[in-house]
Amino acid sequence: MNAVVIGVILMLGLSLARVNVIVAMIISALVAGITAGLGIKESVDAFNSGLSAGAEIALSYAMLGAFAVAISKSGLTRILADKLLAKVNACLLYTSDAADE
Repeated sequence: MNAVVIGVILMLGLSLARVNVIVAMIISALVAGITAGLGIKESVDAFNSGLSAGAEIALSYAMLGAFAVAISKSGLTRILADKLLAKVNACLLYTSDAADE
């Protein structure tokens, strides 16, 4: 069986058994690495390199979320929506007036 499939199934099983998610990830990564033919050191190195790459992505998403919340709290989205709706309504009124003639 594929080492990735074994790791995912093990992680799901550990999570369903209410094992801490971090502990489940570490155990699953070690089992998957050993199943794939890596040693413990290589499995830990692969796990650490995967975490560091994922941390950059997670930080980017966190910053994007914080930026979205800041924009939302500032009221800028309400102002832009009101202006856009005013333009759309004006355009609809203009075209319906032209159709009446």
